[in-house]
Amino acid sequence: METSKIAFITGANRGLGLEIGRQLGKLKIKVLLGARNEESGREAASQLKTEGIDAEFIPIDVTDNKSIENAASVVKRRYGKLDILINNAVFFNRENQSPSIIPPDLLHNYLNTNFIGPVLVSQAFLPLIRESSAGRIVNLSTSIGSLATMGDSVNTNPKIATATPLGYSSSKAALNMFTVLLAKELKETNIKVNSADPGLTQTDMGGKDATYTVEEGARPVVWLACLDEHGPTGGFFSHKKVNPW
Repeated sequence: METSKIAFITGANRGLGLEIGRQLGKLKIKVLLGARNEESGREAASQLKTEGIDAEFIPIDVTDNKSIENAASVVKRRYGKLDILINNAVFFNRENQSPSIIPPDLLHNYLNTNFIGPVLVSQAFLPLIRESSAGRIVNLSTSIGSLATMGDSVNTNPKIATATPLGYSSSKAALNMFTVLLAKELKETNIKVNSADPGLTQTDMGGKDATYTVEEGARPVVWLACLDEHGPTGGFFSHKKVNPW
């Protein structure tokens, strides 16, 4: 008989990552909180434990391949499998990302954390996910990583219609492609891979006036993480609705 489900979440020391851990934990799933900052990571795990959630901190820097390998080794040694991987860690700042002026180091930072990092994390943990009877990989994306949405000149949302954040948008568009291709590669397995769009959420990044609370923003991610055998794979979803690519 298989042991209880185990989930690993990157960037889980605060915001959406922490709330995703909370909601999965309330479903009696053991949550492994991944973060670069050891102090805040341990505090996050302690916070969830006070709420009756089985939580543990595991250090990981998604921009450091050695750190990724070490985290996967810890999970393998302690648990021997992984049921759910949430690629949530993200880079974002307020610098101008307009395509005509974005500096190369800033573009590199976006791609390194938001695209290359999730690819390397997924590769490192995939052998453990294969040990699960129902593996799930969820990549945190965004509607502004959608070519259709960003290219729609008649978009009714003026913030999206006029936004030109090349670094963030291109990194998430690349992540969406990874979702599609990994799902295609794994289509004959019991592993499902999907992208989740939490919407504009009231985190440090989204701001206090964002559309969704953190609790609401976590729900589409948790839904995809807990899909049954009949659930979709290779899709892009926001609050159970299909997003355009």
